[in-house]
Amino acid sequence: MPGTARDVSLLIDFLPAILYPDDESHPIVEWAVAGISLGGHATWISLATGMGVRVPISINPQPLTDDRVTTGIPIIGCPDYSKLIAYRAKQNDVDLMGKYYPKTLRDLVAKMDPASLVQGAANPFLGKKVLVLSGANDTLVPWKASEEFVTQKLSVGANGLKKVIVYEGVGHECTEKMVQEMAGFVADHCICYESHKL
Repeated sequence: MPGTARDVSLLIDFLPAILYPDDESHPIVEWAVAGISLGGHATWISLATGMGVRVPISINPQPLTDDRVTTGIPIIGCPDYSKLIAYRAKQNDVDLMGKYYPKTLRDLVAKMDPASLVQGAANPFLGKKVLVLSGANDTLVPWKASEEFVTQKLSVGANGLKKVIVYEGVGHECTEKMVQEMAGFVADHCICYESHKL
């Protein structure tokens, strides 16, 4: 997932040249990321790596940081890997100690898990816009693995926006209603209509 967040950063670097190859003057004023399932996890990581938060990536000595992503829409994704893996281990009767979840991996998750990065002024979510879409009946990425973080710990501050929708009767799927909600959120909060007529 950190690799996917790094890919998002690289796309942001190159996308303006692809969109405007003739050097047209169309400034991109808002970068948003949305993802489904594993892409939802990567969306959380992309959101959490702004504000100068340095996330160590063991394969690459350069830390992952990017302040440009200001809006994130994780769909059936989880910001709290530790809770998610604990839920899955219990569901499959797997001991989380030892070879299945070694201390080195637990330590890495503790340093980079979005749920572990929310601390005071260093909170990478401050000022960001977040739309969380989950299925109440999702057994693969259950809402209960995300709920505490999203409803109690995730603070976006006075200049941010947090909207959470948990769809009753929906499992691990991205529904048409979720897509419509995402499109409306982007239209309402990311598109600069006044300076750039569509």
